[in-house]
Amino acid sequence: MAITRNPAAAAALLVLLAVALIAPASASTLTVFSGPGCSGRSKDINGCGCFDLTGYQGGFHFVFTEEQEAVLYRERHCNNSYRSQWLDEEIRYCRRFPYRSLEMVC
Repeated sequence: MAITRNPAAAAALLVLLAVALIAPASASTLTVFSGPGCSGRSKDINGCGCFDLTGYQGGFHFVFTEEQEAVLYRERHCNNSYRSQWLDEEIRYCRRFPYRSLEMVC
């Protein structure tokens, strides 16, 4: 039986393996909504780092997985930890909130 070598397939497999090793299988996710009562446009946030919430302050749903906490900040760019809010459990909050940025802690 002959073995066929396909460089393109091998390269694709390497890329898939690298992505699987880098990205967690399951990470916490914050879904934010533009309208009141968790309505309107929505945006899912996951991964690591600081994210802008401008225009999406009508409510949120935080799904806590893999021990990945998040921090809501009242200022943009995850500045000013005074009066910030830690998220370390699942929570759904469907009212307008004052936070303007979020840090997904990794």
